[in-house]
Amino acid sequence: MSGSLFPDVETHVVDTNLFVTFERHDTVDLLERAVRQHDVVLLLPSRVYEELTPDGYSGGIPPIDAAIDAGWVEVLGEVAYTNPVVSGTMDTVRRYIATAQDRPEDRIEQADGEVGGAAAMLLDSGRADSVAVYTHDLAAFRGIEQALAEFGYRDRVKLVRAFDVVEAIENRYQL
Repeated sequence: MSGSLFPDVETHVVDTNLFVTFERHDTVDLLERAVRQHDVVLLLPSRVYEELTPDGYSGGIPPIDAAIDAGWVEVLGEVAYTNPVVSGTMDTVRRYIATAQDRPEDRIEQADGEVGGAAAMLLDSGRADSVAVYTHDLAAFRGIEQALAEFGYRDRVKLVRAFDVVEAIENRYQL
């Protein structure tokens, strides 16, 4: 990443794998510090939140719930499936992943499509003028990019490789 940890956009939508990587590295506190210092709020599609809070979580309060309580992460409401831009984006993302990974489309995680659908909903509804989407999943990344370009949002979405963010934040804030 360049000198800035976060792209200059209005809204930041994250996939499961960004937060999971910080959890595995035991560096969620570094993510919080970076987000707060840059005055960023991370938005989670509801299915991403569900993946981060599985039934039977054994570690006490899931770190994502602590982040939400602290105000630096917010859960988006349900995506507007009836909006053709949203549903079309989700369909394109799932198809792209299925083709790229040679898997049946019905085996693609719903959260992958919903990340793209959330970005499309925010842009199409006017709730955001620009969106960054953070993911490690290259096929999802490319599917979101293709779908949003098809709907005219190519210049209003920034796709960010989550590994780059993790590395940049950990390098900058770890002692």
